[in-house]
Amino acid sequence: MGALIDINGLRKSYGENTVLKGVNLTVNRGEIIAIIGASGSGKSTLVRCIANLEQYQNGSITINGKKNSDYKSLNGILGMVFQNYNLFPHYTVLENITQPLQVVMKYSVTDAEKKAKMLLERVRLIDYKNQYPSTLSGGQKQRLAIARTLAMDPKIVIFDEPTSSLDPELAHEVFSTINELALEGQTMLIVTHQINAISHFATRVLFLNNGIIEEDGTCDEIFCNTANENLSSFLKMVEFDDLY
Repeated sequence: MGALIDINGLRKSYGENTVLKGVNLTVNRGEIIAIIGASGSGKSTLVRCIANLEQYQNGSITINGKKNSDYKSLNGILGMVFQNYNLFPHYTVLENITQPLQVVMKYSVTDAEKKAKMLLERVRLIDYKNQYPSTLSGGQKQRLAIARTLAMDPKIVIFDEPTSSLDPELAHEVFSTINELALEGQTMLIVTHQINAISHFATRVLFLNNGIIEEDGTCDEIFCNTANENLSSFLKMVEFDDLY
């Protein structure tokens, strides 16, 4: 094991609105941590701070033994998959993976194509390699986004509401891919409302409420045995989609 992420006293505000109120968290290698909570509880802000996409006022975030603010780039350390895919619309499916490999990781054209095709096989998109993102379904776009993230060989992958805009069938496609990554031992943080889906592979669940981690436990502890009234109220409001 060993800590990949260590967060101490993290505070983040937007003007007078304090969104994170002293968050402490350690993420070990191989953990799959689901982050749940109501809208506005600080889930996305937390992962965006970890990924260096948001500045924070107080506290510290250490990734792989180094402050995240000291990294010029988190490529090869941390990858993030967004709810809106963030694909390159004018590149083909294959080029969405080969271009970052060539530009960022300095791969040759041959090596980039070889790796890209292997990743497209992995996410079952190889037959679409010459198509453009606009021709793909939402589930296929998200699987392409996952493949592009994996191309950087990140130690940690963060998913920020990866299925929020997808119907249950397409969400199932995405979570099937995430489940395969879990079986391979990929360290992941997953912000989601899909309780049923994450209960199949999450090793820990964090419940954020009003900028604080109120509960941190196993799926059974969080979903079946909680005495926390705020968590119980949240779970009653969440739709337990039958994705599996």
